Amino acid sequence: MTVLKWSLPCVLALLVACGGNTQNLPEEGPDVVAARFYEYISEAKQRGGAAPAREAFKLINSSTANINQHQFVEIIKEYPPGFRVELTGTEINDNKALVQIEYEMSSDFGAYKVNSEVALDLDPLTNSWVVDFTGENFGIGRSDLIGAEGGG
Repeated sequence: MTVLKWSLPCVLALLVACGGNTQNLPEEGPDVVAARFYEYISEAKQRGGAAPAREAFKLINSSTANINQHQFVEIIKEYPPGFRVELTGTEINDNKALVQIEYEMSSDFGAYKVNSEVALDLDPLTNSWVVDFTGENFGIGRSDLIGAEGGG
């Protein structure tokens, strides 16, 4: 009986210690990182200059994006003038997050709102959220596009 009396608390303590597979999330949530990312892009579009674009580039998952800073700047140059994003929601699933965004586009028929999303990954080395700018880890990535084109 004494063995059972001591083994049960030990087993419970072990389960509590090992069973908590929850990762410590960073203080800054994915919505905060996404908001800062788009603020830098907006600033780069409105004021020009390389500094805001460099800061935005630092927030992307450069290990999977397969683009360099120059390519990134060329991509955001194509964004419309006065580009601004409003965050409308956030979903977190383990080490991935999806932030819903809304932005306005102009056309010959007037302005219209576009609803989209940006994925973020939790970087295990820095314990911070990084933007999955090219969608390599969420949704359609480069490998999906190659497969759809009949390549590789």
